[in-house]
Amino acid sequence: MKKKLSLIAVLMTFSILIILSGSLFAEEEKGTDLTIINVQEANKIIEDNIGNTEFIILDVRTGEEYKVGHIENAINIDYKSSKFTENVGNLDKEKIYLTYCRSGSRSTKSAEIMKELGFDNIYMIEGGIVAWDKAGLPIKE
Repeated sequence: MKKKLSLIAVLMTFSILIILSGSLFAEEEKGTDLTIINVQEANKIIEDNIGNTEFIILDVRTGEEYKVGHIENAINIDYKSSKFTENVGNLDKEKIYLTYCRSGSRSTKSAEIMKELGFDNIYMIEGGIVAWDKAGLPIKE
């Protein structure tokens, strides 16, 4: 009988630990919501947020790349700039951001910095403006 009670106690303790570790993991995942989306999803989000002042399109390419062509209404903050973290840090962290670069590398790094700075909602366009252009979506010059 004692062995059965000990086994039950061990199993209950183990179950409680599993439940607690799941709760801790869930807490750890809260915070920044970073979502990688394809160009069709990005276009839909942009269309759904026309006129929404809480939605920002962020182009993290160089100023020269931006001038050649960008997604309409995008603001440009150059990831390669020595002041990138400072400039991005001045943005409202509560707003929703759709970020992109040329192909996805700089926007991934930018999103990581934004996460560290405490931004809440970040979408990243998979494949960047190259994928956007390849899909035939509009580019403003």
